[in-house]
Amino acid sequence: MPFGGVRQVQATHFRRRQLLAKKKARDRRVLRRLLAREGRREKDRVLQRLHRVSKALVTVGNRKRAAIILEDLTLRGAGGRSRRMNRRLSSWPRSEIHRQIEYKAALAGVPVIKVNPQWTSKTCPVCGARRRDRVGQDFVCLHCDWEMDRQINAGMNILKTALASNEALARAVRFQPGALRHDVVSPLYDLVRGGPSARDEPSGVECGADVVR
Repeated sequence: MPFGGVRQVQATHFRRRQLLAKKKARDRRVLRRLLAREGRREKDRVLQRLHRVSKALVTVGNRKRAAIILEDLTLRGAGGRSRRMNRRLSSWPRSEIHRQIEYKAALAGVPVIKVNPQWTSKTCPVCGARRRDRVGQDFVCLHCDWEMDRQINAGMNILKTALASNEALARAVRFQPGALRHDVVSPLYDLVRGGPSARDEPSGVECGADVVR
Protein backbone atom coordinates (compact mmCIF):
# COMPACT_ATOMS: atom_id res chain seq x y z
CA MET A 1 0.00 0.00 0.00
CA PRO A 2 1.49 3.41 -0.94
CA PHE A 3 1.64 5.85 1.96
CA GLY A 4 0.56 8.84 -0.10
CA GLY A 5 3.75 10.84 0.38
CA VAL A 6 3.79 10.84 4.20
CA ARG A 7 7.56 11.20 4.29
CA GLN A 8 7.45 14.09 1.80
CA VAL A 9 4.82 15.88 3.91
CA GLN A 10 6.96 15.48 7.03
CA ALA A 11 10.08 16.71 5.22
CA THR A 12 8.23 19.76 3.89
CA HIS A 13 6.94 20.82 7.29
CA PHE A 14 10.32 20.17 8.90
CA ARG A 15 11.94 22.61 6.47
CA ARG A 16 9.21 25.15 7.17
CA ARG A 17 9.82 24.90 10.92
CA GLN A 18 13.52 25.43 10.36
CA LEU A 19 12.84 28.60 8.36
CA LEU A 20 10.41 29.89 10.99
CA ALA A 21 12.96 29.26 13.74
CA LYS A 22 15.48 31.42 11.88
CA LYS A 23 13.08 34.23 10.98
CA LYS A 24 11.38 34.50 14.37
CA ALA A 25 14.35 33.73 16.60
CA ARG A 26 13.97 37.10 18.37
CA ASP A 27 10.26 36.68 19.13
CA ARG A 28 9.76 33.47 21.08
CA ARG A 29 6.03 33.94 21.64
CA VAL A 30 5.25 34.34 17.94
CA LEU A 31 7.63 31.50 17.11
CA ARG A 32 5.84 29.08 19.45
CA ARG A 33 2.49 30.01 17.94
CA LEU A 34 3.70 29.54 14.36
CA LEU A 35 5.44 26.27 15.14
CA ALA A 36 2.30 24.92 16.82
CA ARG A 37 0.23 25.85 13.78
CA GLU A 38 2.74 24.16 11.48
CA GLY A 39 2.65 21.05 13.66
CA ARG A 40 -1.16 20.86 13.50
CA ARG A 41 -1.11 21.17 9.73
CA GLU A 42 1.46 18.40 9.41
CA LYS A 43 -0.49 16.12 11.76
CA ASP A 44 -3.76 16.63 9.85
CA ARG A 45 -2.13 15.94 6.49
CA VAL A 46 -0.38 12.81 7.76
CA LEU A 47 -3.51 11.46 9.49
CA GLN A 48 -5.54 11.90 6.33
CA ARG A 49 -3.07 9.78 4.36
CA LEU A 50 -2.83 7.13 7.08
CA HIS A 51 -6.61 6.79 7.16
CA ARG A 52 -6.61 6.16 3.42
CA VAL A 53 -3.94 3.47 3.78
CA SER A 54 -5.55 1.70 6.75
CA LYS A 55 -9.01 1.79 5.14
CA ALA A 56 -7.70 0.35 1.88
CA LEU A 57 -5.75 -2.38 3.71
CA VAL A 58 -8.72 -3.48 5.82
CA THR A 59 -11.00 -3.39 2.76
CA VAL A 60 -8.68 -5.72 0.88
CA GLY A 61 -8.38 -8.01 3.90
CA ASN A 62 -12.16 -8.17 4.25
CA ARG A 63 -12.72 -8.82 0.56
CA LYS A 64 -10.07 -11.54 0.37
CA ARG A 65 -11.03 -13.01 3.77
CA ALA A 66 -7.45 -12.54 4.95
CA ALA A 67 -5.70 -11.81 8.22
CA ILE A 68 -3.46 -8.79 8.78
CA ILE A 69 -0.10 -9.45 10.42
CA LEU A 70 1.76 -6.57 12.06
CA GLU A 71 5.20 -6.33 13.62
CA ASP A 72 5.07 -5.53 17.32
CA LEU A 73 7.65 -2.74 17.08
CA THR A 74 9.31 -1.00 20.02
CA LEU A 75 12.06 1.60 19.70
CA ARG A 76 14.31 1.87 22.74
CA GLY A 77 16.34 5.03 23.40
CA ALA A 78 18.83 6.69 21.11
CA GLY A 79 20.95 3.55 20.85
CA GLY A 80 23.97 5.34 19.42
CA ARG A 81 22.04 6.46 16.35
CA SER A 82 22.66 9.81 14.70
CA ARG A 83 20.53 12.84 15.50
CA ARG A 84 19.04 12.78 12.01
CA MET A 85 18.09 9.10 12.29
CA ASN A 86 16.50 9.63 15.72
CA ARG A 87 14.42 12.48 14.30
CA ARG A 88 13.21 10.29 11.43
CA LEU A 89 12.34 7.41 13.77
CA SER A 90 10.51 9.69 16.20
CA SER A 91 8.38 11.10 13.37
CA TRP A 92 7.52 7.64 12.03
CA PRO A 93 3.73 7.20 12.66
CA ARG A 94 4.02 3.50 13.49
CA SER A 95 1.70 3.51 16.50
CA GLU A 96 -0.95 5.57 14.72
CA ILE A 97 -1.13 3.38 11.62
CA HIS A 98 -1.32 0.29 13.84
CA ARG A 99 -4.10 1.88 15.93
CA GLN A 100 -6.13 2.70 12.83
CA ILE A 101 -5.67 -0.75 11.31
CA GLU A 102 -6.64 -2.50 14.55
CA TYR A 103 -9.89 -0.63 15.23
CA LYS A 104 -11.00 -0.69 11.58
CA ALA A 105 -10.17 -4.39 11.30
CA ALA A 106 -12.15 -5.10 14.46
CA LEU A 107 -15.19 -3.34 13.00
CA ALA A 108 -14.85 -5.24 9.73
CA GLY A 109 -14.19 -8.61 11.39
CA VAL A 110 -10.67 -8.94 9.97
CA PRO A 111 -8.22 -10.75 12.28
CA VAL A 112 -5.07 -8.85 13.30
CA ILE A 113 -2.01 -10.75 14.56
CA LYS A 114 1.12 -9.13 16.04
CA VAL A 115 4.48 -10.90 15.88
CA ASN A 116 8.00 -10.33 17.15
CA PRO A 117 9.97 -8.37 14.51
CA GLN A 118 13.43 -9.59 15.55
CA TRP A 119 15.63 -11.00 12.78
CA THR A 120 12.85 -10.90 10.18
CA SER A 121 15.04 -9.28 7.50
CA LYS A 122 18.16 -11.31 8.38
CA THR A 123 16.72 -14.84 8.55
CA CYS A 124 16.36 -17.29 5.68
CA PRO A 125 12.72 -18.46 5.46
CA VAL A 126 13.80 -21.74 3.84
CA CYS A 127 16.56 -23.10 6.09
CA GLY A 128 16.28 -20.70 9.05
CA ALA A 129 19.91 -19.55 8.95
CA ARG A 130 20.62 -16.02 10.23
CA ARG A 131 23.03 -13.39 9.03
CA ARG A 132 24.60 -11.17 11.66
CA ASP A 133 26.31 -8.83 9.21
CA ARG A 134 24.67 -5.91 7.44
CA VAL A 135 22.11 -6.94 4.81
CA GLY A 136 21.72 -4.78 1.70
CA GLN A 137 18.72 -4.46 -0.59
CA ASP A 138 18.67 -8.21 -1.27
CA PHE A 139 18.98 -10.94 1.35
CA VAL A 140 21.30 -13.78 0.30
CA CYS A 141 21.50 -16.88 2.48
CA LEU A 142 25.07 -18.10 2.94
CA HIS A 143 23.90 -21.67 3.64
CA CYS A 144 21.28 -22.53 1.00
CA ASP A 145 21.82 -19.69 -1.55
CA TRP A 146 18.28 -18.38 -1.10
CA GLU A 147 18.04 -14.85 -2.52
CA MET A 148 15.15 -12.41 -2.14
CA ASP A 149 14.45 -8.71 -1.71
CA ARG A 150 15.06 -7.86 1.95
CA GLN A 151 11.56 -6.44 2.55
CA ILE A 152 9.80 -9.39 0.88
CA ASN A 153 12.06 -11.78 2.77
CA ALA A 154 11.07 -10.08 6.04
CA GLY A 155 7.39 -10.41 5.12
CA MET A 156 7.82 -14.15 4.56
CA ASN A 157 9.47 -14.55 7.96
CA ILE A 158 6.67 -12.54 9.55
CA LEU A 159 4.17 -14.95 8.01
CA LYS A 160 6.16 -17.96 9.28
CA THR A 161 6.19 -16.50 12.80
CA ALA A 162 2.45 -15.86 12.67
CA LEU A 163 1.76 -19.40 11.48
CA ALA A 164 3.80 -20.81 14.34
CA SER A 165 2.00 -18.70 16.94
CA ASN A 166 -1.59 -18.84 15.67
CA GLU A 167 -3.35 -22.19 15.33
CA ALA A 168 -6.31 -20.84 13.33
CA LEU A 169 -4.03 -19.20 10.80
CA ALA A 170 -1.90 -22.35 10.53
CA ARG A 171 -5.02 -24.32 9.57
CA ALA A 172 -5.92 -21.74 6.94
CA VAL A 173 -2.58 -21.25 5.19
CA ARG A 174 0.04 -23.75 4.16
CA PHE A 175 3.29 -21.93 3.47
CA GLN A 176 6.20 -23.41 1.52
CA PRO A 177 8.72 -20.63 0.82
CA GLY A 178 10.98 -22.83 -1.30
CA ALA A 179 8.25 -24.06 -3.66
CA LEU A 180 8.21 -21.06 -5.94
CA ARG A 181 10.04 -17.86 -5.03
CA HIS A 182 7.46 -15.49 -6.50
CA ASP A 183 4.36 -17.17 -5.05
CA VAL A 184 2.05 -15.14 -2.82
CA VAL A 185 0.08 -17.22 -0.30
CA SER A 186 -3.61 -16.41 0.11
CA PRO A 187 -5.92 -17.58 2.93
CA LEU A 188 -8.23 -20.40 1.87
CA TYR A 189 -11.15 -19.82 4.23
CA ASP A 190 -12.69 -17.31 6.61
CA LEU A 191 -10.65 -17.17 9.83
CA VAL A 192 -13.46 -15.54 11.81
CA ARG A 193 -16.29 -17.91 10.90
CA GLY A 194 -14.18 -21.01 10.60
CA GLY A 195 -14.24 -23.60 7.87
CA PRO A 196 -12.45 -26.63 6.47
CA SER A 197 -8.74 -27.19 6.92
CA ALA A 198 -6.33 -25.89 4.33
CA ARG A 199 -5.51 -28.05 1.33
CA ASP A 200 -2.14 -28.40 -0.36
CA GLU A 201 -1.86 -25.90 -3.19
CA PRO A 202 0.18 -26.71 -6.31
CA SER A 203 3.39 -24.71 -6.42
CA GLY A 204 3.37 -24.35 -10.19
CA VAL A 205 6.83 -25.88 -10.51
CA GLU A 206 5.72 -29.33 -11.67
CA CYS A 207 3.25 -28.33 -14.39
CA GLY A 208 4.29 -24.77 -15.15
CA ALA A 209 0.94 -23.43 -13.97
CA ASP A 210 0.28 -19.71 -13.66
CA VAL A 211 1.10 -18.12 -10.33
CA VAL A 212 -1.86 -16.71 -8.41
CA ARG A 213 -1.04 -13.24 -7.13
